[in-house]
Amino acid sequence: MVVGHLGLMTRFWQNMSWRAKSMTFVLLLVALIYLSISIFLYTSVRNDLTNQVQTELLRLTETLASSAADPLLLKDGGKLGKLAELRNPLVQSIIITNRQHVVVASPDIRQLGQTLTPSLNRDKARQLDHFAAPILAGSNQLGSVYLQGNRQHISALVNQRLDRTTSRLIVLGLITALLGLLGAYLVSLAMTRPVLRLLDEIENMENRLGLDRKMATIRAPQSGDEIHRLEWAFRLTEQRLKEHLTELRQLHQRQQAMQCMATIGEMSAQVAHEIRNALSSLRGAARFLVRYGQADNQGEFIRIIEEEVQRLYDMTQGFLDFGRPYAAVPVDTPIRPLLERCLARHRADLETKAIVATLDCPEILYAKIDPSLMEQALSNLILNAIDALPTQGGALHLGAEQKNLTQMNISVTDNGPGIPSEKRATIFKPYVTTKTKGSGLGLAVVTKIMMVHDGSIELCDTAAGARFILHLPCGLPSIKKPSGY
Repeated sequence: MVVGHLGLMTRFWQNMSWRAKSMTFVLLLVALIYLSISIFLYTSVRNDLTNQVQTELLRLTETLASSAADPLLLKDGGKLGKLAELRNPLVQSIIITNRQHVVVASPDIRQLGQTLTPSLNRDKARQLDHFAAPILAGSNQLGSVYLQGNRQHISALVNQRLDRTTSRLIVLGLITALLGLLGAYLVSLAMTRPVLRLLDEIENMENRLGLDRKMATIRAPQSGDEIHRLEWAFRLTEQRLKEHLTELRQLHQRQQAMQCMATIGEMSAQVAHEIRNALSSLRGAARFLVRYGQADNQGEFIRIIEEEVQRLYDMTQGFLDFGRPYAAVPVDTPIRPLLERCLARHRADLETKAIVATLDCPEILYAKIDPSLMEQALSNLILNAIDALPTQGGALHLGAEQKNLTQMNISVTDNGPGIPSEKRATIFKPYVTTKTKGSGLGLAVVTKIMMVHDGSIELCDTAAGARFILHLPCGLPSIKKPSGY
């Protein structure tokens, strides 16, 4: 039976809203504080009233003892009897004894002449409603006065005054309850308003996005607590986010496949066009040689055949290089030595065209990259810059910097003619080039290498020349050099 009641109370508590729970908690706290204060005040007032009555009766006993000294010396029984018959609602009886503890005055005539046992008198004096005072004449004790309080009247008087205190406590309790209710409401409102606002925003977001809660695999909370509802909403949002991320990933894969097919189509058309042009030149040169085998200019046509065959070879090799998959093996790599190796590889080409090459890179800059692939990407950019620069006055600049905690930039800048504005949008596509000779796959290969590094390439606007920036993800710069360098 008790277990059933506890289970019912638990379910009732779970079904309560968080605002109701917080209000209940605050009200219980206020009630507990008020009850503790009330019990303390009630007990204190009762003890104070009881002490006041006892003090008053003790003072009365001492006054009677002082008044009984002369009649006791004179053995005036009449005056002693009047003192023993004192009319006071708080007094039940007064007994006066002489030095030998013989009763000489009492409201009860049957007690006159009886002897009171001193030990009994002391025991009675220890009771709350029994009081005793010695009758003194100088330093001699002539007797004693024993006073017994009217316990019923004393209790009635104390209770009467306690009733006033109780009424005041009840009024104070009502005021405390009202203030506690108001305070509990304000506290619960302050605590639940942010939670409710966030919960409403989540529910409105679900409605705006058109999410169907019926399809959710997470069981809805049985409790009416806003915290449980908010937790359920967050879990539902997390589930929806995972589903949409999966769908987005699948869409991205399909988009990449479609872009790959479109790129293959464009490349096939471009390759077919280039092959057709080369074959046309080859066919014309071959026909001339067949028809005029002994002509004086047959060497020129042989050179045309050789150049066209070489162009077909370069184009086929570039197509194979671009088509092969790139598997990056990233390692912690110092950037400055990498850039120095790239410049050293093309030093002969730079010196041939008298190009001034400069390098700006901190020594402590590191990144987790594939060194061979990154050297290939930088070599393609450097070769493009060398081809675009004039034979005199050319300048090439390589730079690297830590952009923020998660990104590093490597730039290749030249002062050549730059990229025409009409080709900026398509410059990174395969077989798009600004040179009279070239496969048009150099920047496409760089783009692919950056993709396998989770990075990107950007063509920046400059006053003169071209500037390409490689955006690479990286960690914090370190002064510790990895092994192998």
